[in-house]
Amino acid sequence: MVYIIPKSGFANTYIIEEDDGLISVDVGSIGAAQEVATYCIGVLKRPLEDIRFIFATHFHIDHIGGIGTLLKGCSPETKVLFDLHAKGYIEERENLVPMKNWLSGLVPTIRENYARIGNLSHITFESLAGVPLPVFKDNGRLPYTDRVSYIDMQGALLSRIGLAGWEAVPTPGHTPDSISLYNEKTHELICGDLILGRHEGMGYLNRFCWDEGLTRDCFDILNNTLCVRTIYPGHGEVIRDDVNAFAKVVLFEGRGGK
Repeated sequence: MVYIIPKSGFANTYIIEEDDGLISVDVGSIGAAQEVATYCIGVLKRPLEDIRFIFATHFHIDHIGGIGTLLKGCSPETKVLFDLHAKGYIEERENLVPMKNWLSGLVPTIRENYARIGNLSHITFESLAGVPLPVFKDNGRLPYTDRVSYIDMQGALLSRIGLAGWEAVPTPGHTPDSISLYNEKTHELICGDLILGRHEGMGYLNRFCWDEGLTRDCFDILNNTLCVRTIYPGHGEVIRDDVNAFAKVVLFEGRGGK
């Protein structure tokens, strides 16, 4: 079962609940970490020690900015999962890739999702790690590098992460390290910033990205190989369809998914 955390901030935060544990996905601020704790304990009636993995769909501040705060209440065995491509960022050997379409891509997303910011804690971050601007290069150290594990897809489309039927799926395009979660049994995809949601139940490919061509190619691969009926985007409303949720995704040129 996937739960979206209410009022988690600018980016969506999710909790996956399975019998053998929990996964927290994209803890983007200190406030988001606090909201996860409140939801797990108050709604799910499960302690934070049940969180086995904290999964980051990519290394941007609005998706990782509260991970360390959440880890403080978790078990010492809880692991933070990143795609292998994020290792250079985390070890401060590489700069984040430059992003394209700031005005046409990022500004509309901010406008459509600002209402999810309930208070200042939802835009308060542990550090400036994950800001895709060169000026912030020296502010990227994470305090929990010893808790990080990397997912090496080795060219595969799917890779099991060790919790129920959830598998990692490489979805580069927004960033080189973008990665998603897919459940074949429930036909659910948590896709980070590959796809964004709209209020009318539609979705659209994210123009704020590193590589538009790779983003389109990635969408085509997923559309042609996975059966997805529910898409949980990094920002915006959940996208659902009884047959194929990709059919509700608008591409860059205005074409719909098939």
